[in-house]
Amino acid sequence: MTPPSTDSARERTRGFLYALAAFTVWGLSPIYWKQIQALEPDRLLAHRIVWSALLLLVWLGWQGRLRGLAGRLGRPRTLATLAASTVFIGINWFVYIWSVANARILEASLGYFINPLVAVLLGMLVLGERLRPLQWLSVALAAIGVILLTARVGHLPWVSLVLAGSFGIYGLLRKTVDATADEGLALETWLLTPLALGWLAFGP
Repeated sequence: MTPPSTDSARERTRGFLYALAAFTVWGLSPIYWKQIQALEPDRLLAHRIVWSALLLLVWLGWQGRLRGLAGRLGRPRTLATLAASTVFIGINWFVYIWSVANARILEASLGYFINPLVAVLLGMLVLGERLRPLQWLSVALAAIGVILLTARVGHLPWVSLVLAGSFGIYGLLRKTVDATADEGLALETWLLTPLALGWLAFGP
């Protein structure tokens, strides 16, 4: 067996560190949302969309990527796919913020614990991917953890199911689009911005 190259090992290490940083921030985010719960979840979501859209506009503009982005992501099929992913990420964001504001953090955490199982299932059913034996073992251990956490919740965790399902489908849709993470997120927030601004201006 050919040993992995230095570049490949470096990429895996970098990917692990990026994932660790992302999930650390993700795990701490309920503390942030809890501190600003004076605002209703719908208005928090609207602010999140508007400020994210502005930040991404500045970021991509500073990098000189806006012109190419408009041409590449403006194709009908790509735009339709990103419009669909926008719906699912919008649902995911709102339910997550709502769950934190309504003391349903355990269910929200369970949802993101279920999400890898949903991603695996969608990968097998839709993309035709196959798992190796050790991967099956990992999935089985995760499934056991989900069952135990669900039993602890004591009722049908609809918050968990919505979060896992919406983010799983979102990931599947984004996998089919030729766009980087920030490019896709930019277009998604830009599509949501008119609704968010309208809600902030005229909503209850």
